[in-house]
Amino acid sequence: MKRCAILVTTGFPFAGGEPYLEAEIPVLAQTFSRVLIFTIGLSPDRTAALPLPENVTAYNCARGSRKLNRLRDLVCGLPTVFRLPEDLPAEDRREAGTSPARRLFLGYFLSRVRRHTAEIAAVLSGTDLSAYDEVLVYGYWFFAAAACAVRLRPVLERRGARKIRAISRAHGYDLYTYANRLGYLPCRTALLRSLDAVYPCSDDGAAYLAQRYPAFADKIHPAFLGTDGGVRTDGSDDGVFRILTCARTVPLKRLDLLAAALRTLGADGPVEWTHIGDGPSLPALRKAAQSFPAGVTARFTGALAHTDVLRFYRTHPVDLFVLVSSREGLPVSVMEALSFGVPAVVTDVGGCTEMVRDGENGYVLPADVSVPALAETIRAARTDGARMRDAAFDTWQSRFVARENYLRFVRQITTISP
Repeated sequence: MKRCAILVTTGFPFAGGEPYLEAEIPVLAQTFSRVLIFTIGLSPDRTAALPLPENVTAYNCARGSRKLNRLRDLVCGLPTVFRLPEDLPAEDRREAGTSPARRLFLGYFLSRVRRHTAEIAAVLSGTDLSAYDEVLVYGYWFFAAAACAVRLRPVLERRGARKIRAISRAHGYDLYTYANRLGYLPCRTALLRSLDAVYPCSDDGAAYLAQRYPAFADKIHPAFLGTDGGVRTDGSDDGVFRILTCARTVPLKRLDLLAAALRTLGADGPVEWTHIGDGPSLPALRKAAQSFPAGVTARFTGALAHTDVLRFYRTHPVDLFVLVSSREGLPVSVMEALSFGVPAVVTDVGGCTEMVRDGENGYVLPADVSVPALAETIRAARTDGARMRDAAFDTWQSRFVARENYLRFVRQITTISP
């Protein structure tokens, strides 16, 4: 059977934001005769792509200035503030309500999706899909990319596609309504009604979506992400306790809590904190590190390529990984830490407790963790963390090896019925 997969992304393989796909694409390429990747939301000058398998082709679909396009989408969405689309499901109408902000967000979203779908259709012009027994349209994630996957059905039919199925993954910002400052994500019912399946990347995410939309529970299936290249490593042997964080420096990651906790640890022995990643909060973190007590040091590497992050783990001892976000999906950064036998400190948000078991392979703190509680956990890890390294590595081996999870996922998506 000849199958074609059409993947809609917001960055991969031309930009960061979806590093998980690096390990998934080779598995898709082995199952599908042809894989076409359509990247939306970038600027047209992003042309350098990551290496891809021979039967995978990627297109940056952007036309014109990204900022101007988004502004036009906003302007085109203004009428929705006053009148909702007639074909919008009743459930989606209720969720949009009478809030001008929500309605404008909805209008912006619909305008953006129409534009991206037209961009993809222009690239597909002249493409003949009639040779394929099945065409899978795969949105990455459950937001604009998923909506494009739905709207592409008639476009693909005109290109000769026969059996068409549309699916989406779901992770964090695109899944948890409370993560949006409006407490709202547009077109949830319309998307769930039109997609053949949705795959949240955690049990928590699948349960959340099914609870909010029980009529579509049979379409919602958890499908874990994963990482590759793990190897059980040892911690420090020179008396220095080494902490690693790897994240965008944005408020929801709450790296300021860690900085505040480290300011209280000067009397506990030497501590070295390394942070991988950049973002708007980085200058404030650098400034905070200047007031660390003697014996506590900080190093900021900036953003690193995924391969360089893995190389860091292989070549530097790491005693503890810390992620105290206010919200998460199923953070791959924690999977990476576990894959090298590094215990992790996480907060009880999203799917974090599906990876970290308190006192076994790391530490689970309340979502509203305080600075003293975080500092005390770091002290405990200094004396107790080494015994958790085998359990950390075993967790990764048993649940989060990328190739095994993606093979399982491909079996799922090739057996669903349209």
